[in-house]
Amino acid sequence: MSQSLSGETDQKAAVVPLTPRPKMPSSRGNREFYRGIGWHDRDEHEKICLTEFIAMEPGMSTQNPEPIEPRKNTPAASSAWLGGVALIFVLAVRAINPDQPIVENYVGRQIPTAMAARNLERGSGFLYPQLDTAPFPNYFVVEPPIYQTLVIGLERLTGVSLVAAGRLVSTLGWGLAAVGLFVLVRGREGSGACYAVLALAVFPLGIRYGRAFQPDALALGLVLAGFACWNQGLAGNQAARGRWRALLAAGWCLLAAGFAARVILAYLLVPILLASRPLRLAKLMALGATVLPAVLWYVWAIGLIGRAGGSRASADNQAVWLGTAGLAALLQPGTARFVAQVLCVRAFTPIGTVLGVWGLACGARSRDRLWLVWAGSTLAVMALLSAKLHHEYYWLPLAPAMAVGVGRALASIGQARPWLGGLPALVLMGLALVQARSTFETPREWRSIVEAGRAVQTVVPKGALVVAPEALLFQADRRGCRLEWTGPAARRAAGEWGQAAELGRTIDLVDFYRTRGALYFADLGDAGLDPRRKDLHDAVRRRYKVKMDIPSIFIAELAIAGSTR
Repeated sequence: MSQSLSGETDQKAAVVPLTPRPKMPSSRGNREFYRGIGWHDRDEHEKICLTEFIAMEPGMSTQNPEPIEPRKNTPAASSAWLGGVALIFVLAVRAINPDQPIVENYVGRQIPTAMAARNLERGSGFLYPQLDTAPFPNYFVVEPPIYQTLVIGLERLTGVSLVAAGRLVSTLGWGLAAVGLFVLVRGREGSGACYAVLALAVFPLGIRYGRAFQPDALALGLVLAGFACWNQGLAGNQAARGRWRALLAAGWCLLAAGFAARVILAYLLVPILLASRPLRLAKLMALGATVLPAVLWYVWAIGLIGRAGGSRASADNQAVWLGTAGLAALLQPGTARFVAQVLCVRAFTPIGTVLGVWGLACGARSRDRLWLVWAGSTLAVMALLSAKLHHEYYWLPLAPAMAVGVGRALASIGQARPWLGGLPALVLMGLALVQARSTFETPREWRSIVEAGRAVQTVVPKGALVVAPEALLFQADRRGCRLEWTGPAARRAAGEWGQAAELGRTIDLVDFYRTRGALYFADLGDAGLDPRRKDLHDAVRRRYKVKMDIPSIFIAELAIAGSTR
């Protein structure tokens, strides 16, 4: 005879067969088990199991268990809702002023990408992306024009301008990165996913380049989304074989597209391989094959450059890349100070850097080490490419790992001090938006570029080559020669014609271009911000025929002053 939990004596307890207690997953099977049901459901599952362990005393029957009412506001549902709010924030912030001229931050990467997109729209062909800077043909084969193709598609679908379409594609790419990060963090750790997405949304680095006319944000978004699909597919079970196979296939395609759009991200296979353990030959071969489209593109590009003639820019860029690989730049004076400034101020804000490093370091002892490996791989590659670190978009791949660190730190603070959990997040958002506000403003030296572009279209005939800054060439929709301001840059520009030239001043580069067929010179008006511009304009006035000289634009015909040409 036994006594029930209510204290009443059960006369028939002796004849009721014992029912096995529900089985909790073993410590060895915990990881695979919870990956299958989703780590965000772990706490709920353990509570249910614990309740059943307590309730099922020996002799109690479970033939007709009481139905358990589902909780209407589960942690998973709340997490998904908050993640959706963070995603909307990601998209809304970066979609501000999409028609802004693409001259903010680093101009040199956006303008060639936009030129290649416009020429692709005009029929250059996917395999022959071209620039509008002489000598021609000038192929832009840094990566396959996946980003440009999506820009053209969005432009035709929505009717927005080319510039706006480019910004929106980057915005959607960063939104894809946020979704992928949310799925990975929630699935592998179960907490901090919303905070991680919020950090990814507000990092100044992500705001600057998550809306730029260049493929970096899209490529990172494709990689994170592909990683999330691949990870979910690996956690599938036999009962849903079709679903997990579809996830694996989608993950492979997204990873391959991401690596092709920005091949430098291929090193992220290191943390992806870590997350795919136990690693069998089939997984290794499948993941390794994701870089095959990028490899095929560069095989094609090398052949195209070798037989095309025209500009030597692509060949020179290849040589520059090979020459910059190494750790020598790390030993130069000022490198450590520059890196600290980017990390602590421009990229992640001071509080974001502290929270990110703290979350990654503390979480590595008790949680998933995936993101520590992600950060370590990124820093190792950045050290090898230290000569390129002045291009801040090379820091973008570090943002997901730092966001996860911030998410872990904020979640830990919230658990220990619930009333304090949101304060660091608010401080992070405030600092980030203040630091990134300049990206929504056209820099002072470029504020007249729209008016200057219209003036060039009026004065310069459609087929005439014009010497001008690359951004002005794009804005005016004219072909021409790229104006450079320093001696090394001018010599490199002249070297694209296959000839060595001793050029000491910018006016010497203008004279060189004139001998190669350039008919006009155009530049923004001298606003007193750069003495080099005033000196150049004075030299052009002395040598050539001025056609327009107003505060917003300076245009001259490259005919010797006093000639009948």
